[in-house]
Amino acid sequence: MKGVTVLDIELNQFSEKALNHIFVGSQLDGIKFGLGPGAFLIRFEHYANHSPDQLWLNIESRWAVFPKESQVFPTSEAEMIELSKEEENKLIFELRREKVTAVRLGSLFPHLHIEFESGKTLFVNGYHDKYECWQAGDGLGYTGQEWLIVATPGGDISIWAPDSFN
Repeated sequence: MKGVTVLDIELNQFSEKALNHIFVGSQLDGIKFGLGPGAFLIRFEHYANHSPDQLWLNIESRWAVFPKESQVFPTSEAEMIELSKEEENKLIFELRREKVTAVRLGSLFPHLHIEFESGKTLFVNGYHDKYECWQAGDGLGYTGQEWLIVATPGGDISIWAPDSFN
């Protein structure tokens, strides 16, 4: 695992700003079987006048839902249990139609924290040395129409956003 540089911090801050811009106020709207056997795709929707209105989060790493006021989160995938498909579905079903209130990234790696109005946090591991842990974007094509944020191998993050976003 590599150390964090000033550029990494600026990129993480920009990515976090973009994630908040697109996700805050949206509601967890459903699940779709992911693109691969281990993937899990969650749909979000803005029901008010907001652009973009249709969002998705593709998870290819371990994840969990933490209760309100949780202060301690895993630092790696090795610290997390693997959920069964039934456990995954139950956890997501319990968050259905909840609004996203905040999104933040981990300080060392792009661990994704999506906070909901109930106070629960969807935590997605953001570090693996060989594969992308998660991707988030807009539109129906799952490649991002205007927005795409990806936790890339090695604990980095990549982002594609409209030129007008700063």
